[in-house]
Amino acid sequence: MDEQNEFIDVAREAVSQLRRLSKDFPQLTSQHVKIALETWDEDMFRKGELVWLEKERKRLERNAMESRAVELIEAQMMDDALDMMNEEFSRDMGYDALIDLVGRERYISALQREAIELKHNSISPEQTADLWNSCGKPPVGGGRWTATAVSVLMR
Repeated sequence: MDEQNEFIDVAREAVSQLRRLSKDFPQLTSQHVKIALETWDEDMFRKGELVWLEKERKRLERNAMESRAVELIEAQMMDDALDMMNEEFSRDMGYDALIDLVGRERYISALQREAIELKHNSISPEQTADLWNSCGKPPVGGGRWTATAVSVLMR
């Protein structure tokens, strides 16, 4: 919030200085600056504050979502993590959005853990590929999951 207040204060000071310079040196003031100074009022600063606050809210929400997504995919199966994210944040995000939040490397690590856990439960790489394709889990290199790609992932 302090950064926002400082930004708005600097903007107010800049407009004030422009008004002073425009008044003292009207011959140096462009028509665009004159129009801007005539229309710029306190309401514009309030609108700027609202825009700033909304950007800050979105940034904080994304940071919270990113942190929670990382936490969840490190502790849960990916489908469960995605369901929990959607419930906690009232979203309808898919795998691509989850990957965007946690990053490709964490996604691959989560896939590796999941593939190994499925293998320990006697699920073959072919079955894992079918399962992941049916639930829309994106393969690392694009296309569709194959038994070979799952096997390579487990190495």
